[in-house]
Amino acid sequence: MSDVVVRGIGELCTCDPERGAPPGVIERGALVSRNGILTFVGRERDLDAARVPPGAVELDVDGLAVVPGFVDSHTHLVWLGDRRDEYLQRSTGRTYAEIAAVGGGIAATVRASAAGSVEELSAAAARRAQALFASGVTTVEVKSGYGLEEDAEMRQLDAALSLAGRDCLPDVVTTYLPLHATPQGDREAFIDRVCDSGVAGASQRATFIDAYCDRGAFTVDECEQVLAAGQVHGLRAKIHAEQHARTGGAELAARCGAVSADHLDYASDGDLRALAGAGVVGTLLPGASLVLGGPPPPGRRLLEAGCRVAVATDCNPGTCYSESMPLMVALAVASAGLPATHALVAATAWGAAALALTDRGMLREGLRCDAVVLRSTRWIDLAYHLGGDVVGDVIKAGRLARSRDGVTLPLT
Repeated sequence: MSDVVVRGIGELCTCDPERGAPPGVIERGALVSRNGILTFVGRERDLDAARVPPGAVELDVDGLAVVPGFVDSHTHLVWLGDRRDEYLQRSTGRTYAEIAAVGGGIAATVRASAAGSVEELSAAAARRAQALFASGVTTVEVKSGYGLEEDAEMRQLDAALSLAGRDCLPDVVTTYLPLHATPQGDREAFIDRVCDSGVAGASQRATFIDAYCDRGAFTVDECEQVLAAGQVHGLRAKIHAEQHARTGGAELAARCGAVSADHLDYASDGDLRALAGAGVVGTLLPGASLVLGGPPPPGRRLLEAGCRVAVATDCNPGTCYSESMPLMVALAVASAGLPATHALVAATAWGAAALALTDRGMLREGLRCDAVVLRSTRWIDLAYHLGGDVVGDVIKAGRLARSRDGVTLPLT
């Protein structure tokens, strides 16, 4: 890893609570990293020449704003095929539930993806991961869930892992999502297989286990059984909860000590207080909420309940085909009621918390140097410039990886 100095920062958003109110702005700031670790975060006038490593790569951003690298804590990047026709149908009035009832929805992506080789799945996911990286994402969570059968699920995890360490792609955190598409045939036998050989195989490939607890998906009891089995094998729990209806998924997340509960569109205030009391991060997926036309994501309600809030893309082929974290930040403000200050923290520091990562997500000495140089002097343009091309340079683990002219550079 190279040593890097970033000077001339107009607004340096640290997202560090030790720097005051969110997003912890330092005016006229600078950054220094050695071997990928931040060794200076502060005002440029306080940067002593002795703290600059000899031979460091120097980047003067001429007054532009800098924020931490985004942590996208909920994606389904590994799939084949598409669901364009379904989107067209929904645009004419058919509901997601109606389409799923005749074999569409998640089941359609399973049919397209389950037989895919690791190489095919990896190539498709890499294109999406590169788009995420260009939007400033330096760490991404990737779920399985489009395999249904165990071998197919393991290939999807292997495909996700194959992205790790590649130049100009985000770091990857993997999640085993066996309860996503509903099985045909003996449902109880399916759950038993997941709890036995499924979690055993996934424990060698994933950090988390996830379950889709909702109407038309899996019950609280089924999800609790699978999450408990995963925890026995060292997989930490996450859960899709209260996306289409309130079914008890958020209460389960609090009860089992999940790291995050995601979606939460139909969660009650009591559910949100339970998550806060258990230290569960509430993850908003405002793109999916917008596409499905449900209630607004409970961003402000989560904050009022005392929850940490993450924002993620939910990049998937059916309900949110988007690789833009800046867009999700903007939607979290416009549709979920998050203050822009907290929406930025939700995409960075609290996104890291949703993946139990303590070494990134904010710009603080001693943490990884993951940073994004914006094309603006004001960080608020992440939320204000809806869908705008706001990301310039991306620095991952202290290495400049993308230039402001849109050219992807080798990591050097």
